[in-house]
Amino acid sequence: MSAVERRSGPVLPWLIAGSAVATAWVVWRRMQQPYYPSVALQAGLEMVGRRWRVLAIGPHPGDLELFAGGTLRLLSQNGSAVTLAVLSRGEQATNRANIGEIRAREAEQAATILRAELVQLDLPDGGIRPGPELERALDELWARTRPELVLAFDPKGPTPLAQNPDHLALGAAVLARARSSVWRGERIYFYAARQPNVLVDITEVMQEKISAVKAHRSRLVGPDWAVNPFVRGVSRLHAGRVPALYTEAFYRLV
Repeated sequence: MSAVERRSGPVLPWLIAGSAVATAWVVWRRMQQPYYPSVALQAGLEMVGRRWRVLAIGPHPGDLELFAGGTLRLLSQNGSAVTLAVLSRGEQATNRANIGEIRAREAEQAATILRAELVQLDLPDGGIRPGPELERALDELWARTRPELVLAFDPKGPTPLAQNPDHLALGAAVLARARSSVWRGERIYFYAARQPNVLVDITEVMQEKISAVKAHRSRLVGPDWAVNPFVRGVSRLHAGRVPALYTEAFYRLV
């Protein structure tokens, strides 16, 4: 056996693994692209160009800022009344003492940056599931805000892998609400969606989005300077085929 043949044994599995990762990335990246990018970008302009009563719902502190922070800032600075509703305090994130209180305070700071009102609820982190408790929470949010435009986590999630049950439960509950007799015609947009049909150009408020994400210091991993390229990278996922540097993507349900 030649030296090349002896060396090929451990190399081949790495090549196969690398190819699998690259293929998965390409497939996942394609899942994040709208079928009709220019139409999706126009829909985003229409979304943020009008004044709405906006209810944006996140399962945990920080979810809304990462997936929709730029859009929420644009909506608020364009005259919409924006309410951020966070269902849990994210108390299962770490074993740090009083982490739920810390994350709730961070959510308040982020809401200030986004020029929004914060409604902090106390559903159990890791235990949010479709059912009466979640339905009551949504009923109270609807009664309090009388929303015309609603943002919620997509019930399918951004990828078939590593799904968070809290995220999916919120999306499923909002989807069920849109199908029921309690729906009153409000627009519903799902964030973290596969095959979105709405793109919002957030280039002009990118720094505000980064600042809102950074407000959640207890959840940041790595040095502070690394947050900027990470958030910018996430906001570049959907912008490849449209004349916008940074975007956020949504699936408009109704």
